[in-house]
Amino acid sequence: MKRVIALVAALQFVYILDFIMVMPLGPDLARALGFPADRVGVLTAAYTLASLASGLALMRVLDRFDRKTVLLSAFGVLTLATLASSLATGLPGLLLARALTGFAGAPAIAAGMAMVIDMTPPAERGRTIAKVMIGFPLAAVAGIPMALELSRIGGWQMPFQVLAAIAAAVWLCAAKLLPSAKAHLGLGRAGIKSLLRQSAVRKACLVQALSQFSAFLLIPQIASYFLLNLGFPRDRLGLLYVAGGVAALLMARQLGRLADRAGSQLPVALASACMGLGLLPFFTGSTAAAAAFVLFMAGNAGRNVSLGAALSHVPAASERAAFMALQSMVQDVAIAAAALTSGVMLAQRADGQLEGMATVAAFAAIAGTAVLWALMRLSSQQGYSRTTS
Repeated sequence: MKRVIALVAALQFVYILDFIMVMPLGPDLARALGFPADRVGVLTAAYTLASLASGLALMRVLDRFDRKTVLLSAFGVLTLATLASSLATGLPGLLLARALTGFAGAPAIAAGMAMVIDMTPPAERGRTIAKVMIGFPLAAVAGIPMALELSRIGGWQMPFQVLAAIAAAVWLCAAKLLPSAKAHLGLGRAGIKSLLRQSAVRKACLVQALSQFSAFLLIPQIASYFLLNLGFPRDRLGLLYVAGGVAALLMARQLGRLADRAGSQLPVALASACMGLGLLPFFTGSTAAAAAFVLFMAGNAGRNVSLGAALSHVPAASERAAFMALQSMVQDVAIAAAALTSGVMLAQRADGQLEGMATVAAFAAIAGTAVLWALMRLSSQQGYSRTTS
């Protein structure tokens, strides 16, 4: 079991870093490829919309195959698409490569998470999901600073090339060490219609949508805002992400344990409070900006782990990969909507600064507050229990 957790955590690290490193690299990409900095959100939208299309196309078949086969097939395509990103010569080519990466990432993550949840007793899922989702804080602690430094030293292409090499190593380890996972076969099949007929599934989708929308209104724009508006030094941006990642790692671990003991509402409330404090620089300027960023990163990671533990109890075993794919689709729609929404709200002034971040932060605060309300609705669902499969 430890081997499976470690490998799926490594998969999560590659998948998350592949997605989020484009955001802090946004100013470098815009300068090198000749597009405005406020278009970075379009790269996020391309990735997530392609991931959505993948979920729609593949949801009905994910639970029909060995989870290991699905994971290796999809992750292999992701590896090649990450390498292809480094070959782009302009925004259109980079958009195409990012879309292919997103298309492959969704089934890889759905299969990996379903494999872990299949093997984990319900009462231990908070801690287990916290271990698997260590990929997010590790991406911030090690991955983003690495990507920023590689881009500074060797050009914007180098982070994609190095990540593709890491992904290839993870794929080889997974091919050799992951066990086959076929226990779910023959238990029935789930499609999007059958899942959405279930009230608990619909409420779980609402929870996921609000959580990701509130976070990704800001995440794609943070690096640009800190550099352009707050005058944060480019050579210290990596250290900022290291601090945020360490805090995220600690917060995710503690709230995962708390979710197993006390349910998810309390840890989600604590995480949301941290994220709320993290919004202050967008209203007040540079006051304690670094500390606020650390709180935002920690709160986002803690909330993701807590919600992951809560939502893992919703599907039956025969629906698990399809449910994870549905959740990924909802996440993709929410992220794409958030990126496009923030892109519409923002404008780049003549002096290069971003205008409208306070409005974006206000929307994020409202959506973030609604996450706890939606989770309470899910928790009160008749027949929903932390002790179910």
